Amino acid sequence: MPLDLLPPRLFWTFLAGAFALGCCVGSYLNVVIYRLPLGLSTHDPKRSFCPLCGYTIPFYHNIPLLSWLLLRGRCASCSRAIPLRYPLVELLTGLLFAAAMLRCGADWRVLAAFAFLALCVAGSYIDIDHQILPHEITWGGAAAGLVASALIPFYHVEGPWYLNLLYGMGGAALGYSLIWLVIQGGKLAFGKRKLTFDPPESWSISQPEGSEEPVLEVGGQKELWSDLFSRASDRLIIHAPASRLGEAIHGPAVLKISQDEVLLTPEGGAALAVALEQIPSMSGTCSAMEQPREAMGLGDANWMACVGAFLGWKAALFALFGGSILGAGVSLLMIAAGRREWAGRIPFGPYLAAGAALWLFRGPELLHWYLDLARGGRME
Repeated sequence: MPLDLLPPRLFWTFLAGAFALGCCVGSYLNVVIYRLPLGLSTHDPKRSFCPLCGYTIPFYHNIPLLSWLLLRGRCASCSRAIPLRYPLVELLTGLLFAAAMLRCGADWRVLAAFAFLALCVAGSYIDIDHQILPHEITWGGAAAGLVASALIPFYHVEGPWYLNLLYGMGGAALGYSLIWLVIQGGKLAFGKRKLTFDPPESWSISQPEGSEEPVLEVGGQKELWSDLFSRASDRLIIHAPASRLGEAIHGPAVLKISQDEVLLTPEGGAALAVALEQIPSMSGTCSAMEQPREAMGLGDANWMACVGAFLGWKAALFALFGGSILGAGVSLLMIAAGRREWAGRIPFGPYLAAGAALWLFRGPELLHWYLDLARGGRME
């Protein structure tokens, strides 16, 4: 039932209840955002703790929004500042839940909207902080979306549960495929990052103590091995005036490095292949370098499968194009404000989430408005 058909007292009760529930869910999402990327359990320990001093937070210091205000944004134990992100996540989730209640009314669909919006908030903040979208958010969300499609469909066709489930599966498949095609096309068009150095710059590849993978360092800039080699066909090419592979020293040569070997081609000489496992470390100087790179990560494709599972194939299309427009708009604003370096700091995942949330709230109306405008008509 639409909220505006309810008596004023019930209207505000439902709206305030949705906001309060959202703030409480946002408090839990803060736990997910902090712990999940670090490989920590989100339920063990059950009680929240201060990440700075380890203080176990009692319930009366963990009331959404209010506790942060009453504590003046500081930990009750160590008095160090609690990041503003914590109350912002709670407030954002509360506002989104209230908006979902306005959109869905007193209807079971609002539960699907709550679940999806919670995934949007958690996934976006994790992506901003760590440049990853965990499978627990994406594929776990896709599984939840299929269940919601079957039991409490949102923008699906009217029909029996199995048809709604097929609709959700089709939306998930299309959402994943769209981004996968973008990734493949982007790899062909922008799959190499070419750098030149005059004079030659020092470089090294080694596995620092405590690191789980090797690290490439060039002129003080570091790249993780997994960021360089996301697929078997990736190659790191180094034009090296001088290089050291383990104990072997080489003169001018071109090094073509893959995930399992180094192909060294000296000037005027024959190519030499050396298994990577035989080289404890590499270093030297380079005049030019070609680094493999991805236009977009597979995490975005997984996330779009979640969007399609919850909201259908139209939402997947809308989220892709809407997210692209939002991303371009934000980047232009940052550049205009003289913050060009900030433009590339926000990954695409949050923009996709924003586009999907926009579809949830006003997508069909915006689509109809656009189609009417494109046909030369006008909205009544």
